[in-house]
Amino acid sequence: MAQPGGGRDWVARLHLPTLGVMLVIAAVWSLLSWRYGAYVLPSPASVVRGFGEILATGEVWTHTGASLYRILVGFGGAVGLAVLMGLAAFLSPRARGVVHDVLAVLNATSVFVWIVISIIWFGLSNWAPIFTTFMITLPVVASNIVEGVENVDRRLLEMGDVYRLPGREKFRSIVIPSTLPYLVAGMKVGFGLALKVSVVAEIFGVTSGIGYIMNYSREILETQMVFVWALVMILVMMVTDKLVFDAVSRRLARWR
Repeated sequence: MAQPGGGRDWVARLHLPTLGVMLVIAAVWSLLSWRYGAYVLPSPASVVRGFGEILATGEVWTHTGASLYRILVGFGGAVGLAVLMGLAAFLSPRARGVVHDVLAVLNATSVFVWIVISIIWFGLSNWAPIFTTFMITLPVVASNIVEGVENVDRRLLEMGDVYRLPGREKFRSIVIPSTLPYLVAGMKVGFGLALKVSVVAEIFGVTSGIGYIMNYSREILETQMVFVWALVMILVMMVTDKLVFDAVSRRLARWR
């Protein structure tokens, strides 16, 4: 006997509405490609073929690995400094004011400014996209951590004082569990931003990576491959989101 709502569950599980929308988009895309030509808009089939080619040759791993290395160095450094800034904001109201002011300045600075400065300082090297990624993602992650620190329940801290818990135990049992969800949320947003920023920075100063190969494909008039590498970017973000951040969020929910 069928369970009530079983059909709806299967529809949701298979993402049928999303698949329907994607089929409509693919049909419209194919028509527009036929109308305007492959240089302006390559067909979905040609993009799929191109993706298969870079998988077969291994080129996808070369450029994706180069981009991920730069992202992990820049983003990892930003997360480390953001944690220190959040700790300073927790320990000292005066430091909290300084952190807020610094983050306001960083948030107001355009990514293009950091790209230009990175090229001036580091030239055509890996450090240009790494530095740009670091400077753009730092305020995103740090703002989330500072917000988490500010939202720690002060009544729990006062209760810890009543029970004479050591400062280290209060930090481990109260502050960290309260702040970690903000850190994970900031990292999730920051990583997506890091991927986009690093790819843009790679256009200007390196000879490997997703941004470099997209720009090279544009220069040699292979518009199809521009779309292929854009697809690679989307897949990297989706896989990271599901396998890393969603998994961390679930484990964090159980731990709390």
